[in-house]
Amino acid sequence: MEADEALVHVHGGRPSFIGGPFLVLSNLSRYRNVLKHFISRDLKVNYHGTILGYAWSLIEPLAFTAIFYVVFVILRGAPDPQLPLKIMIGILMYSCFSRTFSQTTQGLTRNAGLIRQVYLPREIFIISISGFQLAQLFLSMLVIIPLMWAWSIPPTEYLLFLIPAMLGVSAIGTGLGFMLAPLQARIRDVEQIVSILNRAGFFLSGVFYSIEYIPDEFIPIYTLNPVAVFLEFARVAIYGDLGKLTLYNLWYSVGIAFLFMTVGMMFFKRFEQRAVKYL
Repeated sequence: MEADEALVHVHGGRPSFIGGPFLVLSNLSRYRNVLKHFISRDLKVNYHGTILGYAWSLIEPLAFTAIFYVVFVILRGAPDPQLPLKIMIGILMYSCFSRTFSQTTQGLTRNAGLIRQVYLPREIFIISISGFQLAQLFLSMLVIIPLMWAWSIPPTEYLLFLIPAMLGVSAIGTGLGFMLAPLQARIRDVEQIVSILNRAGFFLSGVFYSIEYIPDEFIPIYTLNPVAVFLEFARVAIYGDLGKLTLYNLWYSVGIAFLFMTVGMMFFKRFEQRAVKYL
């Protein structure tokens, strides 16, 4: 407790905005074993009772890629035979963001019973959700390896861009969830608003199209969306070509993701004590 008091300025029993991120990081370090347990539990529960288990993380995106190939290449005659791979990358990346955003927003309400029974830092529930979704994304992305071989796509040093891209979509979704989870505890309509935002973002983030189809005059507006930029850099990582992107776009998006996480932790630690009264 002394460490918490040293990190947090208390006003009316609530941490200040500045102290919030430090307290979250301190609690995550202290309860890291609990956090690991929650993430591994969710992975096991997700595939419990299935014959193939974790292999579904590979089979599902492979099936989607095959369907997209039939629809876009064979039936519609798309000029780019690798379009299904680009779409699949977009879907996997955006699914991680949207699921993280929606489920972390409900992180307090869906764990209300456990929160009332035992004390744990409430941010554990938020981070365990985002950690689980990030682990699922990593498992699903392994399917890229055989697809790169099938389409004769050589790996390049750009493959390292997958790391900030994956962490970036997770961080933005988690930061937004941190901000809205206390509000969701009091106003249950918030999850419906999040659902609408996720659907709108799906069409605005280049899931079914890439930056090469965006007119040059609209690219500065398009790249203001950090989720879209992270999706594009996931494709850059596979194809080894920046195209119309620049490294500034990546640094900008990483900065936005860091800002969302920091502000989200500030809001969460400031208002979580009020929120739990409504669980």
